[in-house]
Amino acid sequence: MLVLNEIADDFEEPDHIRGRLSELGSDCGLAVDPSDVNHALVDLVKLGWAKAYDLWKEPREELQAVPGLEEVGKYYYWITPEGRHIQSSFEGWPFDDEGAPVPGWLPPAI
Repeated sequence: MLVLNEIADDFEEPDHIRGRLSELGSDCGLAVDPSDVNHALVDLVKLGWAKAYDLWKEPREELQAVPGLEEVGKYYYWITPEGRHIQSSFEGWPFDDEGAPVPGWLPPAI
């Protein structure tokens, strides 16, 4: 959900997503492994909740396949309408509307 949220307002590259999630994770007591971001991006594309784009082509080109883990860094990602529906219906979010951690929120037990 954290990765999905990061791609909800703009095309984002994986390096930006990893950096942002590292900050957010530390704010709410979660450690975010960079490889988890890559896996999440592949999974989100597989689920149809995100699309991968080559923004260096004019006009920008939507990738028609699911990128492999070794290719994740070549593309930018953006949420799909299906992904937005999932994002908006998610409960248990650790941040308030201003992006601050919700008081008393605890990470899920693993």
